[in-house]
Amino acid sequence: MPQFFLPPEAANDERFRLDGPEAFHIVKVLRHKEGDVLPLFDGRGGRFEGVITRIGEDGSVEGRLTARASQPKAAAADVRLYLGLLKASHWELALEKGTELGASVLVPVLTPRTVVLLHEAERVHAKRLRWERIVMAAAKQCARADLPRLEDPVEFRDAIRQCQGRGLTIVAWEGLKGAPAGAALGPALRGLPPDAPRRVNVFIGPEGGFSDEEIELAESLGALVCGLGPRILRAETAALAACALVQYELGCL
Repeated sequence: MPQFFLPPEAANDERFRLDGPEAFHIVKVLRHKEGDVLPLFDGRGGRFEGVITRIGEDGSVEGRLTARASQPKAAAADVRLYLGLLKASHWELALEKGTELGASVLVPVLTPRTVVLLHEAERVHAKRLRWERIVMAAAKQCARADLPRLEDPVEFRDAIRQCQGRGLTIVAWEGLKGAPAGAALGPALRGLPPDAPRRVNVFIGPEGGFSDEEIELAESLGALVCGLGPRILRAETAALAACALVQYELGCL
């Protein structure tokens, strides 16, 4: 059974109310009736079970919360994906699969080699709304209780500086073609303190890759530059491979 998003402000004590697309999906698509039980999540790690008590004429769904999961434990890994902004279908695939793989933060990064640039505020807003819908759908599909934070586009030089001293920063670079990722990643990840959420910042370049100057900047700020094996991967493939490798090495996959 699919889970449904319950915004924190839509629940009050033991009651909840849903309207808009979520209620439409419940009533018109899945044909739920009064008395049906719904699995709910709040996007912050909380899970609930609710029973429909009323379906309004306007299509809204009201109900009673009958079960509330215990407070979730802190994530064992805080994987933040900084990915060069890609063409629409490739970027949206990375958003979807990055959510499924447990990324906690998704950041579109702008570089001189970025093919897609968002200049107008209206375009950024319109794209962001679509991106949020993709992330939401992916979280619902994979039964994830929390939603990754989707940030606004940021320049590479600013993003890499903001990560300095904040966890382990990894930059995947095709210039190290042939270098196995595990040889560098494994020891670095195992060196993270185990008694706190382990933050890992994963940087993946755009279609054109990172420049030598960007790699030099990353290394000067303490980032670990590594290869991803003998093949040149598409940017979205590299992003997902790197996320999966990090989660595996940290025991989260």
